[in-house]
Amino acid sequence: MSRNPYHSAAEPSLKRSVFVFMDLLGYSDLMIQSEKNGTQQATLLSLHRTLSKGRKWLNDDTPEELQFLVKTDRYALKAFTDNIVIGWPVRDDAESELGDAFFKIGAFQFQMALEGYFVRGAISVGEAYVDEIAVFGGALMDAYRGESTQARDPRIILTKSAVEVTKGHLKYYGDPKSAPHVREVVCDVDGQWFLKYLECVLWAEDEQGPFFDDLLRHKAEVEKKLLEHKANPPIWSKYAWVAAYHNYFCDLHSHHFGDEHKVEADLFRESPRLIVD
Repeated sequence: MSRNPYHSAAEPSLKRSVFVFMDLLGYSDLMIQSEKNGTQQATLLSLHRTLSKGRKWLNDDTPEELQFLVKTDRYALKAFTDNIVIGWPVRDDAESELGDAFFKIGAFQFQMALEGYFVRGAISVGEAYVDEIAVFGGALMDAYRGESTQARDPRIILTKSAVEVTKGHLKYYGDPKSAPHVREVVCDVDGQWFLKYLECVLWAEDEQGPFFDDLLRHKAEVEKKLLEHKANPPIWSKYAWVAAYHNYFCDLHSHHFGDEHKVEADLFRESPRLIVD
C-alpha cells in the first residue's frame, strides 16, 4: 500500500495543500565550472553528500519500527535535478502543516548553507497533487512564480496565499507577538515574508545555548561566496543579501552574539570610491 497522502482516492485528485518549491542557487554554474576545472567528480560527491544530509530533515520523522502504525505520510516529496517540491495535504486549517513546513524547510536550508549550498524557494497554499509520476495544481504554479519572480535572493518566501493563511493563524493568539510564527518568519524590506532559517542556531537555547560553531560556519561560507563572486555583480548581490540577513540575526539576538559572529561589513557594504585616488 502506498504511503503517499495524495493516493487516498481511487484516482489522482487535487487536495488543498501547503506546497513548497525550491532550488539550489547557481546549480547550472556549479556544473559548468566543475567541468571547466576538471572537478566534476569531486563536486558530485560533495553535492550528493550534502543533499543526502539535508534530505534527512525533509524526510518523515516517524521511526521505521513504528511506521506500520501510520497508514500514510503527512506529505509527499519529489526531487529532480536541482528542484525539490513537497506537498502537505491540509486536514484542517493548515496551521499544523505550515508549522511542519517551516520547521523542516528551515532546517534543510540551514544545513545546505553550512556546506556552501544556498537555497531559494517559495511556500504556497492551494490545490496540488504530488507523486512519483506527476506534480500538478495551482499551488505548484503559485510557488513556482514566487520562487522565480519574488524570492530573488537565497530566501524561501511565503506567497500571498501562504501569508494570508498565516495571518489567520496569528489571530488565534491573544498577543500575536507570542505566536511561534514570529520566530519562524520575518518580513523583508521589500515586503516579502521569508523563513528565518538561522533560528536553527537557537533550537537548544534554553538547554545548552546557541550553536555558536554553526553560526560561525555560516559566516565563513557567506564571506567565501562574497569574495568568490565579487566580479559577478548579479550573483554577488545575492550573497550580500545573505550577509545582511546574517548580521540582522546577530543584532536581533545581541545578548548572544557580538561582532565576532557577524559577516565582515566591508565585504558587502563598501562605499563608492573615486576612480582616481
